[in-house]
Amino acid sequence: MITLSLETNEQEILVWALRSVVSDLGAEIADTENFEMRQDLKERKAVLMSMIKRLES
Repeated sequence: MITLSLETNEQEILVWALRSVVSDLGAEIADTENFEMRQDLKERKAVLMSMIKRLES
């Protein structure tokens, strides 16, 4: 486990960036025909969403 200390503005920017990536992944998942790749993208999206939740708490 890595511990990272962020200033409030850094945390807000990181959450903003993660939300942007999650949004992009939604479109990429919808456009991906390869099942394994789609599953990988869904797993990545879930991990990013979990990170956002932890950063916002």
